[in-house]
Formats: sequence, structure tokens, C-alpha cells
Amino acid sequence: MTELVTLTIDDRQVTVPKGTLVVDAAAKVGIEIPIFCSHPKLDPVACCRMCLVEISGPRGMTLQTACSVPVAQDMVVRTNTPQVKEVQEANLAFILLNHPLDCPICDKGGECPLQDQTMRFGPGLSQLVEPKRTKNKNYLISDTIVLDQERCILCWRCIRYLEEWEDKPQLALFQRGGETLIDIQDGKPVDAKTSGNIIDICPVGALTNRVARFAFRPWEIERTPSICTQCSMGCNLRIDTRTHKLRRVIGRENMQVNDQWICDKGRFANAWVNHEERLTTPLVRKNGELQPASWSEALGLVADRLQAIKQRHGADAIGAIGSAKLSNESNYLLQRFMRQLIGTNNIDHRDGGDVAALPTGMPALADVMKPQYGPDPKHDVILLVGIDPSEEMPVLDLHLKRAVRRGKATLAIVHPRRIELTRYNGPFLQANPGTEVALLNGLLRALTEAKEDTSSDAHQLVASVKMQEVEKVCGVAAEEINKAAATLAGAQNPLILYGPMVARGEAGVQVRQALINLALYLGKPENLAYVGLEANSQGCRDVGLLPDRLPGHAALDDPTANELLSRLWGCTLPTRAGKTYKQMLDAAGGDIKALYIMGANPASERPTWAEQLDKLEFLVVQELFLTETAAKADVVLPGVSWAEQDGTFTNLERRVQRAPKALGNPHSKAAPDWMILDHLATYFDAQWGHANAQAVTAEITQAAPIYNGLTWEALGDQGLQWNPAEHSYVRPDMRYAPAVQPELSESESGLRLVTGTVLYDGGDLFRLTKQMKNMAFGAEVRLNPADGEKLGVTEGESVTVRNTYGALELTVKFDATLKPGVAWIPESLPGAPVGALLNGSAIVNVLIEK
Repeated sequence: MTELVTLTIDDRQVTVPKGTLVVDAAAKVGIEIPIFCSHPKLDPVACCRMCLVEISGPRGMTLQTACSVPVAQDMVVRTNTPQVKEVQEANLAFILLNHPLDCPICDKGGECPLQDQTMRFGPGLSQLVEPKRTKNKNYLISDTIVLDQERCILCWRCIRYLEEWEDKPQLALFQRGGETLIDIQDGKPVDAKTSGNIIDICPVGALTNRVARFAFRPWEIERTPSICTQCSMGCNLRIDTRTHKLRRVIGRENMQVNDQWICDKGRFANAWVNHEERLTTPLVRKNGELQPASWSEALGLVADRLQAIKQRHGADAIGAIGSAKLSNESNYLLQRFMRQLIGTNNIDHRDGGDVAALPTGMPALADVMKPQYGPDPKHDVILLVGIDPSEEMPVLDLHLKRAVRRGKATLAIVHPRRIELTRYNGPFLQANPGTEVALLNGLLRALTEAKEDTSSDAHQLVASVKMQEVEKVCGVAAEEINKAAATLAGAQNPLILYGPMVARGEAGVQVRQALINLALYLGKPENLAYVGLEANSQGCRDVGLLPDRLPGHAALDDPTANELLSRLWGCTLPTRAGKTYKQMLDAAGGDIKALYIMGANPASERPTWAEQLDKLEFLVVQELFLTETAAKADVVLPGVSWAEQDGTFTNLERRVQRAPKALGNPHSKAAPDWMILDHLATYFDAQWGHANAQAVTAEITQAAPIYNGLTWEALGDQGLQWNPAEHSYVRPDMRYAPAVQPELSESESGLRLVTGTVLYDGGDLFRLTKQMKNMAFGAEVRLNPADGEKLGVTEGESVTVRNTYGALELTVKFDATLKPGVAWIPESLPGAPVGALLNGSAIVNVLIEK
């Protein structure tokens, strides 16, 4: 039970938990104590002295800092005495001594704590007659953050955030006295991937957003609570708009998801929303060229051609590809359109049916966040397999760092690269790419031996595993595997997360089974989770955007689900499993005669897919921009961004969250994706009649029982999780079974290719924020320096990377985090489609040629 303390503040009694700071106790009874350095998410430092109040003690009433002094039983605090007021005025006068009077042009003007506190607690008249000291203004400390050293009041918030949360001390105090200033360390710019949060917590206009600089005035903008759609975290943010333009994005608190932090990609990389290259009208191909058309012409043509192809070749000759970047409402209606009106289960999304996922997502992000707020971590050991949170989910990366540093959790990592999180002292198993099953089998064997449990079912599964062979195949020393096993053996509540890197194809099925075996043996199968990487990876699965699952994860032949959907949609559902994303694109121009692609760009992923799309009889693309795929279409339907339509997204922990419409473009004929599909249905004599996105959300709650009760109104601004424990058919059937290491059919020549996702990929949307262009990965292949020396190549040199599937012209960059024998080419790099070197799920080698 929490111990309570009673004290008196300005003659008012207040009872609070022991350990509460005086400033927070005062706030509980509505008494404001002015602060600058204090912040609820940062450790107290009491450096600004604004919060000085009189507090009782052995020497009577003395001035003490309310932001650093914890409450005590029968303590007396006075915040409104003449002495306190005199100190507050003097302190503000001192802060303003050299602070520039440029409020009219400062981005912080109108929402500035220094302005507010000067009005409420300041002297009202400056006594300064000497010239103010000058320091650097408009000083770039990164590509996206501008520092004005004259405005800085030395509160240390930016320094502390980077040290306490990012564990990257990239800013510091320099000089002394009145010359003291904040600056970068060792001349190196700030590159922490959540560094933009220091703009939000800065109490003055010293740190400003370079992308949004001078683009808004706080009193003129409209504020819309929303979520980020850059990754599967679903971080809460606020969209600030004016005159139909997105002006700024800032973090918004949700203690179940992101605390109040967002990553720099979510904050800064939003120029695409307002970009002039956006599609604004439907396009129809006439005489070989895409030409503007009316909506009725475009939708009529789509309906006529799809119905004709269905009549001529059958429903299964048509496929649809949705997108995990789009809302639940849009993806739900796309799968309904295909199943009800076309009559096929050829419906999928990238990393959908082609990966061996689990349907239930993470248990809860709050369980990872918990160590920040108490000494005992919810998860004492966290095993990451084939995911790199620093690049793929930077705010999850923040939570994991806090879990390690504050909650004493241990990270165990399986990855072909030495990712950033390996700098903490947990086990790191850098297995050769494609050998994860052998490694996990070896880990399970070592774990059963560490627990002296050689008679268990788990041990019998891996009894034939020879650690010397595991060492040879995986390239990981048996000693390291044993250390990881010992760590897991001592875990009370382990969490295991794996991602698409190790889940694709048949190899992914075996990795999943190996992880299931491990989780079962640890006694925590509910803590094994597949983590998709895109904003709605979980939602796409939940609403049925899969070739073998209906909304709510029901099997295609599930009688209850079939009865429910047949009654709701008024049709008989197809029961034969459809083609996956990869299968549809591989079959384009063959078994697949027509494709409807919404929010995806497969032509940019693999040259072979681009060629296959040209062979289709009919291609419809629903998009924001004229992408490589849209340029090949017979009909292009212009959609709008997440900020321009209402919708819901489901994050990696099954939390369904609202993304309300924040702006619109009165000069564009583009429409919400769900609305386009709703109108298209009328050309098939179906009257769906959804008046708005909220009506689609309501239908989803009927079609997918897991979303029961999760209406737009019920979700609120913080979202709600669906509970897999309430829906037994969703929970995967986890049981022990052999996990077989796939044969590595490639020859031993060359380097093993590793792909994966990076935050700043220079992709279609990222590249449009010009301030971030220098942050993006280039068209490069990364090699271990030892491999570069063996191959006789130098950093910056142009090389050809080839294998039997294709070739790419790339620039060499050395990277010591890579294991020798490995070449790393991230996905979505401009002009470097790594898919040209891939063959489905196969592990491939590449040759580097000068």
C-alpha cells in the first residue's frame, strides 16, 4: 500500500504519496509554482531557481527549490510571501537580462512559458541599460533543429532528455558565467532519432523546428489530436493546420503508447501532405497516355473492365493489394469489395500472407514502459529476434533503453547486424543470415541444460542438436549461446519479439515454430509476439486483408464467421484461399489478369514485378502520387492522406486509435480511400451507403467480433485494446513441434545479403521533405571493412552488386556493425530496389564487382 504524507501549502492541507515533489503537491491543490528547468518526464536538477519557496525545516522557514524537495509529514510550504515574490521577480529579471526581445518573430511566441511567467511573476520593468550580450542565432545543431543561443535560459531540459531517454549526451554546457551556452559535443551534430522532442520541451524559443519554422503562429492554428503513421507504434501526436495546410506536428501524451515522445520522421517528414505533386483528379489511359477524367468515367471504367474480366476468366483472375499504411476502414472495404462483389480471396498486403505472423500482437506497450516509473520491470528479459527498434520503431527503442537503464531489464538480441541496442550488456547472438532456426534450436537445448531439464518435451525436440554444428552453421560461439540461455533461464517474465526479417516464406514458418518452442518452455507463450513494421500491420490482419483469413482472424471455412458475414454483406463468401501479395505479383499477366492496388508500390520493389504489371489486362491504382506503379495503370484514382480523412489504425499492441481529419484541399478532387470503394460498389449494384468513415468503423465492430464495442466514439483520444483472451479462436494453437533449419541452397561464393528497414530510407514520401534529404541513406551497399579489404574496394567506390537474379550499381560504405561475409542493402532506397537481388524468401548471396 502506498504510504501517504500530509503537509500544508499556503494554509491548505494536502495528502500525497511519499516521495512526491513539493511542486507536484502544490499543483494538486491548484497552486502554481513557476518552473523552467523542472519537467515531469525528466529528473530534477533545480538549476533555474524559479521554483524557490519557503519550506519549514530545523532552521525554520528557508528558501528551497520546490522541484527537487520531496514532501515530508507535517511540512509547511509558503509560495506567496513577500520574500518568495521578490526572489521570483529577481530571478526573472536575471533571466531576461540578455534574453532578446524578439517575441513577435519567435515561433514560441504565444505559447511561451517565459512570456507567461514574466506576465504573472515578473517585475514588469527592466532595469538593464547596458547592451545585451550576443550569441549564435539560426544555428543548425542538426538538419531539422535550429538553436538560438541568445534565447536559451540554460534550463538543461534538452541536455537531460538526450542523456536520460536517448542515452546520447550530444548537447552540453560550455563557457562560464554570463558566457555560458548550450552547444553540440565535439562538433558533431545531434543525430538521435527522437531529438525533435527537445523542441517540445524547450520552455522558450531557443530550439525551433527547421521544417515548420515561420510557418505558423500558435494563436492562428487549428489543433487536431491524431496519431503517427510512420511505423507500427501508433505514437500519439497533434497536427497543427492553417489555411488547408499542415503546418506542424508535435508529440501528444498517451501513457499507454508513447508517453509524450515521437520520432523525428513522424515529426518532420510530412512535406508530402501539402506537396504539389499530389494527384488531384482521376486519370484514365487513352491512346497510351494517362489523361484527366471525371470520377464517374473512371469508376464506370473500373467496374466495366473488372466485370468483363471476371466473366471471361473467373473471379480468381482478379486480385487486390491493400496497404498497411492505410486505415482499417479503407482496408476493410477493399477486402469486402473483393469477397462480396468480385467473389475471390485474392486479397493481401505487403508482409501479409507471405510472413509467418502471430495474430495477437504485443501484450502491452505499458508493460515495457513500466520500468520508467518503478524499480521492478514488468519484463525482466526482452529477446529481440530480427528487429531493430532504433531504425524501425524509435520510440519503442526509447522504452527499451529506459527498461534497461532504469528498470534493470536485460536485452537479448538475435540479429545479423550489431544494432544500436547491442551496446547494453545483454547477450548478442550475431547469427549468419538465414540460420536463425538452427540458432534458436541450439538456444533451446542450452536452456534445457541450464535448467537441468533434459527429460522435458522441449529437450527431446532438440536432443539431436549438436552445439558444435550450431556454432559452425550460425557463426556464433557456443559460449555466447550458453550465456543467452542462462539469461533466459533466470527470467521471471520474458518478452519475445520477432519481425518480418525472419518471418518471410517457409523459413519464417520454421522460425516461428522455433520461437513457439522457446516461449512454451519459458512458460510464457502469451509473451511471444510478431511485430509488423508499418502503421496498420496489425489492423490489416484484424480486418481480413489476408488471402486465408476473414475479418477478426476467422478461418475462411469458419461456419460462424461465414454466417455472420453472409448475413451482414448479403452474399455467399468464397472459401478457397487466395493468392498472397507475392503470389499475385508473380502471377500478374498469367493467372492474374487484373489487379486493384491501393496505397502500395510494388513496381519500385522488384524490376520483375514492374515487368509483370505491364502484362496485366487491367490495372487500377489508388494513390497519392503518380508512383512507378501508378504510372503503369489503366486507371488512377486519387486518394487523400491520413491527415485529410477520418480513420482508425491498430498499433503493434492491438490498440485501435482514431486519426481524425485535420485538413482538406478545396482545390482537389481526391477522395478518402474508403469513400472511393464505397462509391465503386454502386457500379456493381451494391448500395453500401456508408455516410462517413465512422459508419465503416461501426460495421467493422459487427464484422470482426474482436472489435466489438470499439466504435469511433468509444475509442476517444487514447484508443482501446482488443483482448485476445476474450476470443479463443484468435489465439494461436501453440504446441511443441520440430523446427527445421532450411537448407541454404546458395553456393558459398560471395557475401550473404541482408536487407531490412531503416528510418531515413529516402523513399517516395520521405524524399519530399527537402530539409531531411541529407539524412537519407544513399544508393549504397554496406560492407564490413575486412570484406572491403579482401575485395580490394574502397569506401565511396562504385561497384556492381549482382547474383543470378539481378544487379544493382551502388556505392560502397564500410560498416563495422556488420559481420564479415555479409552485405547490407536496406529496403526502399531511391534507385536501389534490393528486390532485384532477391528470389522470394530464399537467402541469397551476392558478388561485389568493381
